[in-house]
Amino acid sequence: MNSTEIHFSILGDSFSTFEGYVYPDSNDVWYCLPPYNNINVTQVEQMWWHKMASAMGWILDKNNSFSGSLICNFYGYNAGPYYCQHSFIRRMDNLGDPDVIFVFGGTNDVWSGAYFGEFVYSDWTESQLEQYRPALAYLFDNLKHLYPQAKPFFLIDNSLADFDYTGQVFVESVHTIARHYGIDCIDLHNIHKDWAHPNDEGQDDIASQVIEALRDDFNF
Repeated sequence: MNSTEIHFSILGDSFSTFEGYVYPDSNDVWYCLPPYNNINVTQVEQMWWHKMASAMGWILDKNNSFSGSLICNFYGYNAGPYYCQHSFIRRMDNLGDPDVIFVFGGTNDVWSGAYFGEFVYSDWTESQLEQYRPALAYLFDNLKHLYPQAKPFFLIDNSLADFDYTGQVFVESVHTIARHYGIDCIDLHNIHKDWAHPNDEGQDDIASQVIEALRDDFNF
């Protein structure tokens, strides 16, 4: 496939949001003008996905990212019911018609203390979808069926493994579930941040690592 013909979509959280560039446009955003918390990301051209697309000649289809969202439907924290309405698994069917899907999340699952649960790969119950591992498997399973033409990638912020033991389990769980579904992970390291979010240098860190990871899969 010629790289200039590739359309990509994002299913993400605040790390990928920018005002005016999310779908639907009612999604909550983190990066905007003026910047939140003095983070020096004030233009959409600074976002990791915009830098990647510019370098590779790819076209954004849908950026369905929602600031604060979890992958699972965990209720047990402040504003839990609100974010449950906008979890990854509730938004996964609204990604357009992409050739490539980037799933970039899990940070809020770790920070909120969502339960990990067991590794469950079929017949999920509602209570299981409130837990991280079953919800991630449910997400991967559905992406395979909803977008059979698309190649999904899961972007992992490995700094979460330094957060505490919970972060280490998160990273290990992603790899285990991704292997089960044959989904590639892109492990991200040393992302520069301010206020726990990628700053301009951090957005560049993400973009450069994603581009390098994709070189073997695409001709560019």
